[in-house]
Amino acid sequence: MFAGSFGIARFPDFFYRLHSGGIPGTLGVGALLAASALYLTFEFGHFVFKPILAMFILVLTVPLGTEMLARSAYITNVKPSKAYVRDDTVERELEHKDPVE
Repeated sequence: MFAGSFGIARFPDFFYRLHSGGIPGTLGVGALLAASALYLTFEFGHFVFKPILAMFILVLTVPLGTEMLARSAYITNVKPSKAYVRDDTVERELEHKDPVE
């Protein structure tokens, strides 16, 4: 999670920052929830399901949210720090909004 927060502070544009915050955040919080489920299971003597359920919901929702943020940034024409290597939406004739700096 430290690497993700460092990436958010240091990376040059929105797309890099979005990726550096989404992936380590999901894995870091997921690992903390798995550890808490393991600890609480041994502490109470029976299986504790709530942290596992929260981890499952987190793994399902965070990547979808970051993908939707990246898609909306692309559609609103947020400029990346480098030019795109490949742009798959050129064939679909996607209409961009006014550029955002």
